[in-house]
Parts: sequence; C-alpha cells; structure tokens
Amino acid sequence: MLDSSYSECLNQWIHSVAWEIELPSEWSDYFDGNGETGVVIAEDERSNQRVGIRRRALLWPELHLPFVERGDVPVGIYTRDFSRSGAGFLSPIEFYPEEEVRIVVPHFWVRVRVTRARRVGETCYETGAVLMQKFEPSADAFGGNVFAEAVRPA
Repeated sequence: MLDSSYSECLNQWIHSVAWEIELPSEWSDYFDGNGETGVVIAEDERSNQRVGIRRRALLWPELHLPFVERGDVPVGIYTRDFSRSGAGFLSPIEFYPEEEVRIVVPHFWVRVRVTRARRVGETCYETGAVLMQKFEPSADAFGGNVFAEAVRPA
C-alpha cells in the first residue's frame, strides 16, 4: 500500500513541477538505453562503481549556504548515476558544494551533500554529490506531508 501511495504521490509531484532543464543539443540521446538495471560505466576508476540511472526525479533543498535563497518547493531534476557513496544529477539551477538536498526517485529516496557542480548549458548544471542517507519509500520523502495532501495547490 505504501509503495503504491509513494509512487502515486511522486507522479503527481513530477507532473506539478516546472521542468526548466534545457539539455545541450549534443545530449539529445540522454535518456536512451535507460532501464531498471541502468548502465554500468566501465571506464570509471572510482572506488565505488556508478550505475547510470537517467530519469526524472525531484529535489528538495534542505541545507543551503547563507548567501543562497532556497524555498521549500521541489525542483525537477534528471538523475545521472548512483553509487554506494554518491549520486550525480542535472538541475536547472546551480547548487554549491556543502549544500544538502533530498532526491526522490521511484524506488527510494536519498539525502546527499553537493561536492561539485559545473554549468553545461543556460539552464543545465551537472552536479555531483556524496550520499549521506538512503531510505525506502515513505511519506518523509515528501517532507512528511501526508500522501493525499502532498501535491501543492495550483
């Protein structure tokens, strides 16, 4: 029951947020080959191998820097990859190292700390983050809102 409510709530949120990411034209195939198992990135020399999972997701800012104003409205993002210790994503706005965010995807949600960001387009920032916590689907993913009230009013 919870998984069904979680999925429904996530879909409602995904359809209610503004999608402002503009991928660079050379990334027109960004979502190609995406599947449940993802694609292992063979040339990666990191200690924890990454799995490519490219899909729409939601991000809520949780801890921001003093010079940055962040609201509590979710941001529509595209995930890039996940590993046991980190995550990569594309965002329409820039996040800075040391900011902490919550990322919600269909089968789990995570809290991460941004470690790097680079601009790849007018409204496209590639961001890397270190994993702080990983959670099973729950209402807490949406800020503790009850599933029925999770979608903000129009």
